[in-house]
Amino acid sequence: MSHSRRIFGILVLVVGSLLAAASPAAAASTTGKNFTLPAVVKTTYSISGTVRANATSAAVANVTVNAYSTTTFGSFLYGSATTNASGAYAITHLLPGSYDLKFDPPRTTNLQHGYRNATATTNFSVSTPAAVTITSASLTGKNIRLPAGYKISGKVTRSNGTNGIANVPVSADGTNGSDETTTNSAGNYTLMGLSPGSYAVSFGRDPAADNQTGCWYTTPASKFSASCVSHTAVVISSANKTGISPKIPNALTITGFVKTRASTPAPIVGAPVNANGPVDGSAQTDATGKYTISGLNPGSYKIEVDGPYGSRVLNGYFSTTAPYYWTLGTASASSKTISAAVTTVATIEPPTGYYIKGKITNTSGTPLDFVFVNTTGGAGTAAENPGAFTDASGNYSIGPVPAGHTYTINANPLYSSDPSLQTGWYRNSPPNNFTATASSAFSILVNGDKNGINMRLPVGASISGVVRIAGVGACSSCAVSAYSLTGSMVAYTNTSSSGTYKLQGLPAGSYHVYAYTSDAAVNATHVRIITDGYYKSGAAPNFSATLAGATAIAVSP
Repeated sequence: MSHSRRIFGILVLVVGSLLAAASPAAAASTTGKNFTLPAVVKTTYSISGTVRANATSAAVANVTVNAYSTTTFGSFLYGSATTNASGAYAITHLLPGSYDLKFDPPRTTNLQHGYRNATATTNFSVSTPAAVTITSASLTGKNIRLPAGYKISGKVTRSNGTNGIANVPVSADGTNGSDETTTNSAGNYTLMGLSPGSYAVSFGRDPAADNQTGCWYTTPASKFSASCVSHTAVVISSANKTGISPKIPNALTITGFVKTRASTPAPIVGAPVNANGPVDGSAQTDATGKYTISGLNPGSYKIEVDGPYGSRVLNGYFSTTAPYYWTLGTASASSKTISAAVTTVATIEPPTGYYIKGKITNTSGTPLDFVFVNTTGGAGTAAENPGAFTDASGNYSIGPVPAGHTYTINANPLYSSDPSLQTGWYRNSPPNNFTATASSAFSILVNGDKNGINMRLPVGASISGVVRIAGVGACSSCAVSAYSLTGSMVAYTNTSSSGTYKLQGLPAGSYHVYAYTSDAAVNATHVRIITDGYYKSGAAPNFSATLAGATAIAVSP
């Protein structure tokens, strides 16, 4: 079971898009599903050495040293350490194998970053490591001498070439390293610790957002391009590079109004407006409905307008072809090209929308707080798949959503006051209005406010047991999941300090139970490697490392 699959499964669980066999009735539970994760204790070793500056032979402190396995990656096949005041480092808890050693000194030292290599007396290479191999003993004397780095410096000014711009982020990125800094009060900067090679030098936005962003480009007189697709590489061979001094134009602005659709349009106050383009910007409308988005580069932007929180104003986009300069669909949004200092957009007048409201309880009518109620619908619009959590009284309110669109409703009680209840969909079938399958969900056509979309969630089945670790005992804080036979995560929990687990809220069906824990160090020279895997019915340890060997656990009404 991969780490990415586990994370994806948890995300699927949170948004409530679970698939399992249907049964709106309470499902039976099963207990005693105990299993033991195999574990093996292995000897670990260390790699140690000293880091010095090549030019002065001085010890270099605070160098980050990383050991990377050259054959695979995982716990105890990677390690890290930091040099002390004497330049010494020791990377511990490494399993036998071959490793590349990477050294990253503090930028203030102006030393180059690179790898340990078997090159003359320095053992340094910018890009070509020579692996060191652990077999049955720790490695010592893996020393290195870091050469002095090179610098790129200059001054960032306004278009007049005189007035410096303070606090502009500046970075150099190349095949052999990178560095970043900010300009001082006069606009000067120095990038340090660079190796010979080719670098793209880029310039960010100052905190006042009044300069464009871009890259060093020698073709225009300004030596600047707002699009880094066009840039001139700064090549370092054997000397520092000075005079990398662009003249950066002022940033551009988009402004306009957002108002209601009425015979006399009224300002919409507090509406978030986003400009998405070469660089993104945002603002909120003021008391007059006006927004001003600053800090933009030339180019084309799509303008998104969201309704103020709690209002009925629909989210949507600026459109030059739609009535009121507003559209709901992402595909029909218009791009606005800007090049002047200030570009004014026609007044955008969004329509009002509607709400889907209801209450989530258990089958006895007890309200459930913090149930995530999610809709599926509105694909390709700014009102796609909205959701909300229930309040302390079990009430939820989703919207605004547009008229003419259909939505299905899903309720997920994982983080509610009663996670033993099932996740499911609204069915319009009293008294529970519940179905455990998405295919049976009722589609709600919005043609006005939809009130009373209530659901009563039934109790689900549970699977419980104890997870142990061979040679240790209880697996404390193990992650345990229940997967449907189609591979969807349906429930998730962590074991207690005694290794007990209980997977709750399961619809009727069959499930595989999977457990995982991080590898844990035993002491300075040994580690315990723990294998993750599945419950398997039979003789102890009731464990399978593969899904193919797992036993499906059935729960039924």
